[in-house]
Amino acid sequence: MHPAGPQHLGPDLAGAAYSPYKLLIVALVGLVTLWRLPAAIRSPRQRPLWTAFAATTGLLALGLPWPAAWIDATSGVHNLAMLLKHQLDLVASSAGLTFCAQTARPDLAARWRRVRLAVLPAAQLGLVATFFTLHRPTEVADFYQAYPASTAAALYLLIIAGFIGAAMGVGSWLFGSHVRRAATRSLRAGLLVLALGTATGVAYSALRICQIALEAVGRPMFLDECWVLRIDWASITLMLLGSVIPAIGVALRGLRDWCTARRLVPLWRELTAAVPEVVLTERLGRGPRLRLHRLAIEIRDAALVLAGHADPEMRFQAAIVAVAAGPEQSALAEACWLRAAAALRRAGHVPVVPTAPAQTTGCEELDFATETDRLRSLAAAYASATAAEFARGATVDRGVAVAR
Repeated sequence: MHPAGPQHLGPDLAGAAYSPYKLLIVALVGLVTLWRLPAAIRSPRQRPLWTAFAATTGLLALGLPWPAAWIDATSGVHNLAMLLKHQLDLVASSAGLTFCAQTARPDLAARWRRVRLAVLPAAQLGLVATFFTLHRPTEVADFYQAYPASTAAALYLLIIAGFIGAAMGVGSWLFGSHVRRAATRSLRAGLLVLALGTATGVAYSALRICQIALEAVGRPMFLDECWVLRIDWASITLMLLGSVIPAIGVALRGLRDWCTARRLVPLWRELTAAVPEVVLTERLGRGPRLRLHRLAIEIRDAALVLAGHADPEMRFQAAIVAVAAGPEQSALAEACWLRAAAALRRAGHVPVVPTAPAQTTGCEELDFATETDRLRSLAAAYASATAAEFARGATVDRGVAVAR
């Protein structure tokens, strides 16, 4: 997904060092590549994205002076590292666009696969042909600046700029059109940043094509080289950030779910101790979202069973006790009669009203945010001294002495 153009991404091969910012980007791209490797192994749908990151890591590494100098010296071919880097650039852009099509427009994925199988090898062969056609007596930082009158150098750079620019343009359109359909805010933000990053890549490729055209007619480039390279690195940074934002959103949701589950465990333990039959026996996975769904379902099913032990008088008394609770009145009233009903059931009390059947609602049917907010309030109210005192009084009134 890297929007590179003909100018190579780092300093020249004479040995100048990357800036700390660029080295940080190289390290982050490498870490993201390693982080996404398990998902790529498990899921074929994740492999194009991993391929894009792996190829980007490789091309950025080849932009460093040390590996590039070693490859050129070992092979005896001037600027071979630059050719390999640009080949990886094409692979990264092609793989990134494949992942984008699979995600945003699955109906276009098969069509793009056919186009990619034809265009990518042709572009790679074109690079190889123009590279070896060009006379390269020495190492150079950039073909076109070293050989401004060379047709082979111009074709080489046009292949790169044209392929990358087209891929980034389609990617920007796909990302931008999919933003509104994203399910979560973090995914929407990630897609928006990816759209900006790929659009920046289009601008970079367009600038390189303008540079080639201006040099062909003997005119200087209207923008300094340092600013062109900054646009290139800005594109890389935006696409790296956009690919990480959704994962950060997932991690934050997982942390929130884990914290919420911890707050619900005491309530779940109390209710399922009174109604153990609602506890599911099958394994549902270890993810925090699945665990929280399971707690919510079992708490709700236990409450449905315990409702049979709460007669209308008990519910009325609970509502009176909860009047002073203000906004938490409903949660406290439910907590009061639930705590009393749980104590009665544990003591062997016979239900006074028909018991509602336990629900088998799937996780996807819950309004998750609303349900967890309600259960958090219920758990806090259930643990309050008011609910404990109400439960003691209600059980004693019904002839059951229950310890606190």
